[in-house]
Amino acid sequence: MVRTTVIGAGTLGIKIAGYLAYRGHEVRIYDSNSAMLNTVNQRISEDARIFKEDGIMANSQFLGDVYCFSKLEDAIRESLFIFECIPEDLTLKKEIFKLIAQHCNDRAILASNTMRLNVEKIFENIECKERCLGVRFLFPVYYVPEVEITPLRAYTSVETLEKVRQFLEKMGQIAFFRAGNEPIVLNEQQRNSRKEACIKQIMEGKSMSNRFSQNIPNLGGVLTIGGQNSLNLSQTISADNEDMSVNGDRQSLIIRNNECVICMDNQRDCVLHPCHHLCVCIKCGRLLLKRTDSCPICRRPISNAFRIYHS
Repeated sequence: MVRTTVIGAGTLGIKIAGYLAYRGHEVRIYDSNSAMLNTVNQRISEDARIFKEDGIMANSQFLGDVYCFSKLEDAIRESLFIFECIPEDLTLKKEIFKLIAQHCNDRAILASNTMRLNVEKIFENIECKERCLGVRFLFPVYYVPEVEITPLRAYTSVETLEKVRQFLEKMGQIAFFRAGNEPIVLNEQQRNSRKEACIKQIMEGKSMSNRFSQNIPNLGGVLTIGGQNSLNLSQTISADNEDMSVNGDRQSLIIRNNECVICMDNQRDCVLHPCHHLCVCIKCGRLLLKRTDSCPICRRPISNAFRIYHS
C-alpha cells in the first residue's frame, strides 16, 4: 500500500481516487469545496456498483482506504504520489503546486493531470522540478490501461520516471509519452474495446496486475523496409528485461503492447529514423514527420519514417 493524494474531488479526481483505492492504496482527497468532499464516498460507491454490474470489477470491495481533507497540509502529509485534478486554469494549478511544494514530503512525486496546459509552465516556480511531471489518466480510468506521461524535458529525473512507471505497472497500467502537442482522447469505440478486454481478463480469472497484454516487440535484428531494402536496428529491447530501460534513459517508459502509441488502433508498422523506435503505425509516423514532431519514446527529432512488413 502506498499513501497517495488526489487534489480535486471533481469527476476525474473521484475516478482516479476510487481506482487507486481499489488497487489497495491509501488515498487522501483534498478539495476546498466541503460540499464536494461530502459526496466523495457516495460517488465512489456508485462507480463501484456500476462497474461491478458491468463485470469490470471482480468485486466491489476496495482494498485501500479513502480519506477526505479540507486542509491541504494534512492531505499531502507523507504522501509519495500527489495527483492534481483541478480545473484547467494555469494560475490555479501554479498556485496549488506552490503550496504543495512547501508542505509535501521531500520524496513526493508531484503530478498534474492537465490535458492541454503546458507542464513546463505549471511547474516553473517549483524548486523540486526533478520530481514533477504530467501524469494523465484516461477517462474513465478503471478499465483504460494507458496513462499519458509528460515529463519536464530539462528537469524530470530518470528516477522519477522509473518510480512512476513501476507504480503504474503494479496496477496493470501502461505508461506512454505524449507525442506532439495534442493529448490522446479515446472515442467511444476505443473505450468499449478496452472495457471488453478488461471484462474478458476478469472472466478468465487472470490477476489484475496481468489484466492487459504486456508484449513489446523485439527491436533487434533485421526488418524489411518497404519489402525491398533492409535496415539493421542497433538498439534491442528484450521483453524479458524487467526494467525495460535502454541506455538508462527515459526510453524505459515504452508502452508495452503492439498498438500504435498515438492512435492506439493500428498495429505498429513504422520505424522512425534515426532513433529506430518501432512505436507507431505508418499513418501516425508520417503525421509526426509532417508536423516535425519528435519520437514519442526518446523525443529525438525525426528525419524519416519507414514502413515495415511483419513476417
